[in-house]
Amino acid sequence: MKRSNRLALEICCSLLGLYLAAASPCLAAIQQIPGCAIEQTTESDGVRKLALIVGVGQYISDKVPDLAGPPEDARRMQEILSGKNGYGFPRENVCMLLDDQATVQNLQAAFDSFLLPRLKEKDIVVFYYAGHGSQTVDKNGDEPDGQDETLVLHDSRTEQNGTKIGDFTDDRLNGLLAKLYKKSDNVTVILDSCNSGTATRGDRETMVARFVEPAPDQADAPQTEGVGDGAGDLAPESMPNLIALTAASDGTSALEQAGRGIFTDALLQVLGQGSNQALTYAQAARQIPALVAARSYQIPYFQGKLDRPVFGNSTRTAPVAWEVTELGPPLKLAGPPLPGLGAGAELRIYDGALSGADTRDPAKAKASVAIDTMTGLTATANIVGKNAAAAALAIGDIAVPVRPADDYVRINVRIKPESEPGGVPADRAAAIKQAIADDPDAKTLLNVGDGPGDFELSLTSDGLLQLKGPENRVRNIFGQDSDAAHNLWQHARQKGLLQLRGEGGSEFSDNQSLQIEVIPSSRQDDCAKGVWEAAAPNADQVMPLCHRWNVKVTLDKNAPAPLLVGGVVLSTDGSSFGFPADGRRELLKPGESTTFSAAGETFRAGLPLDVWDQLIVFGTKEKNPVRWDLLTQSARTRAADPAKTGLYRALDRYLTGTRGQMQDSESAEDTTWTLSKIKLRVEANSRFQKTGDRGLAGFSQTREFTIPHFDIRPYLPDDRDTALYKVLQKADWLAQAAAGDGFGYKGHAWNAATDLDNLKRGIDCSRAIWFAFTRAGLPYNAGDKYLNTADMVKTDSPLAQHFERCDSAPPQTGDLLVYRDPKRGDGHVVMVVDPLKRIAWGSHGYDGNAKELKVKPDIGVEYQLIKYKKDWERWDRKTMRQKACWRYRQFGEETRSARGLPGVKALAKACDIKSRCGN
Repeated sequence: MKRSNRLALEICCSLLGLYLAAASPCLAAIQQIPGCAIEQTTESDGVRKLALIVGVGQYISDKVPDLAGPPEDARRMQEILSGKNGYGFPRENVCMLLDDQATVQNLQAAFDSFLLPRLKEKDIVVFYYAGHGSQTVDKNGDEPDGQDETLVLHDSRTEQNGTKIGDFTDDRLNGLLAKLYKKSDNVTVILDSCNSGTATRGDRETMVARFVEPAPDQADAPQTEGVGDGAGDLAPESMPNLIALTAASDGTSALEQAGRGIFTDALLQVLGQGSNQALTYAQAARQIPALVAARSYQIPYFQGKLDRPVFGNSTRTAPVAWEVTELGPPLKLAGPPLPGLGAGAELRIYDGALSGADTRDPAKAKASVAIDTMTGLTATANIVGKNAAAAALAIGDIAVPVRPADDYVRINVRIKPESEPGGVPADRAAAIKQAIADDPDAKTLLNVGDGPGDFELSLTSDGLLQLKGPENRVRNIFGQDSDAAHNLWQHARQKGLLQLRGEGGSEFSDNQSLQIEVIPSSRQDDCAKGVWEAAAPNADQVMPLCHRWNVKVTLDKNAPAPLLVGGVVLSTDGSSFGFPADGRRELLKPGESTTFSAAGETFRAGLPLDVWDQLIVFGTKEKNPVRWDLLTQSARTRAADPAKTGLYRALDRYLTGTRGQMQDSESAEDTTWTLSKIKLRVEANSRFQKTGDRGLAGFSQTREFTIPHFDIRPYLPDDRDTALYKVLQKADWLAQAAAGDGFGYKGHAWNAATDLDNLKRGIDCSRAIWFAFTRAGLPYNAGDKYLNTADMVKTDSPLAQHFERCDSAPPQTGDLLVYRDPKRGDGHVVMVVDPLKRIAWGSHGYDGNAKELKVKPDIGVEYQLIKYKKDWERWDRKTMRQKACWRYRQFGEETRSARGLPGVKALAKACDIKSRCGN
């Protein structure tokens, strides 16, 4: 059994039962928690700042894996709230529940007895949670997907004296937040956990997901009054001002690495900086995603009244920083736990009296230092650059981190052993390791072995070497094994670039001073399908596959000085493209714009799909030029460039792992600079709901509708022998076999001489599913009999011979969803194609476009998109409800082994006009 405070917990629970009332005799348990002072509250200027911080790393249940990071994340969050240069929360106003203190009872009691009795109008409340998240079956019908999101606490999924203890549901949490909100609408919720998980490699990677699969026998939680709109958000319509910062969205996982949450790390980096003006949640939301993206594929999410100052603090200006404690040599530093510190980290030394934006202005720094050794909260450092006019260093000077430690840039690479499916033979693995050791760029930034790794090298079914990223998707396939070393170095360099933050002082602000727009090129070809929908400046851009595009940059009209602008596109395959491509200097005056469109500056939206590439644009003073085009080059090529300014030298050291080699006599960066970052994503079938190829002005906005000319290729696995590949191909053939409507919707006996003769008569939804599996050569049931929807929903359905039920699981590509209408006695069945976009394949007798747009209905074997509601629970009408989900067993096995995941081969020539766009 895992370590816990179980005896005391059982005694308390036996006296009271599972859930705690306000007058609970278990209140004493809360009173004994360090830092959770029940009777003491401090206020300043008539306002109380209250916080409840929860970090759960230890779990009683053996079915819930422990986590290393949450307790330390919670302590670091307490430090940013209550520590030196923090956000002014008195320590007695902060309740912190760690590990065995973080029980279901104690969390309820902390709300009931610590927060709610003390809170009054205009007070400020923060709730922070780090630990596992999960799901459970929705009991009150307010969740579109039939699942409640949950927090998994220390004693969740255990039994105490015959009483089952479940997770802490979002309904219950929302009910408590609503009570807080009625007293004060200045409530912030921060969750470094996730309620769904994407495919990862488990213990074979260095990152751990803060997600645990739903328990099959969850305990019944007390019913909570609904407070939202059924959207599953933490800030529903009834609490519009509530701020919610969550670590992961879009089906991604909240991850921790080396005992720290990646999202919390990024959050603390941004919140800890100094500024002359109050940092708003909106500003933080623009900076955090890029820092997260540097280390993880997770996508943070921010919602609520984001224009508010963070934690209500409008006066904080000093950064959370380290201090010089001994002048040495060696120079010694000490301070609170900060993200990114360690050997190789660079810090700027400022006079201890400076604060605000001055601590982000390189011209006002005394020197730049790099950490040599670090032990706990102390470090030794050497000077790597000096400002000649600055005063001498002194004890009490502050050290502000500007670039993170070597370990934050270095990546771990796993070479899959030969003993595992897709493993690399020992001789090839040895040659790859040797190639990396011989590469002067790669060897400083890569750790390679057969242990845990962020990236993994394995073999395709064709025997080619492929690289998978932390999200377990293929990033690259190599024609030669020797190509892997340079590509891996490129990935490490991207990791470094994404962690850069500008030093604009009081002159410039990151993600504000420079406005980025990605615009379609004037030159396109027939491979460019879909509709380009322009995003707002500095907003993430979705691009249709094969479209050419350029970068447009505008300098804010209120900027105090001109800037030289340039940038770099970072592709998920590891490629980096710097611009201006010819090395020219592109100077912008305030209010001016430029579009990079010279040779080498027009890009094309290519593979991989549905992953985020990154675009960074930099602005530097005229005396501080940087050859951004050389970021396309190797370190050896860049070293030949004689015109390196301070910033250029610093970046070169940072990206090649040679930070300690700068001589004391060399100058540091001495001018302000800024940057803006956006994400780019390529979609096939992009924006199909905006216009149609058949003369339609648009598509139905509230009903299911047919998608014309849908492209199945992005969903096909690379391995053509997989069952999923065969079924999707056969399904697509059926949809594309005839012009216009394909084969019409009609049920009949299927007794004509040939399949084609039968198809010409028509095909209904159940028969279409039967056809796709049997004609793909896969067993459907005993005797491959046709089954109607009534047969499919039976508990003893013949489908069970080759399928398994997936009713409570998130849908996957290939799942069969069966619907029945008890009032009309009819049914429908579809096959899921895209679970996130809610696209399905089947033979449909309904097309919402016809009803809403007054056009001829497009029915029969088609792809459709659900627009009625954001779930899979009903089709066409309210009474047509989902009654069963079936998953082909072979699909599940293929997905678990990654053979069934979407590949890249089917779209390899999608943008090649000479090969007819791969068709």
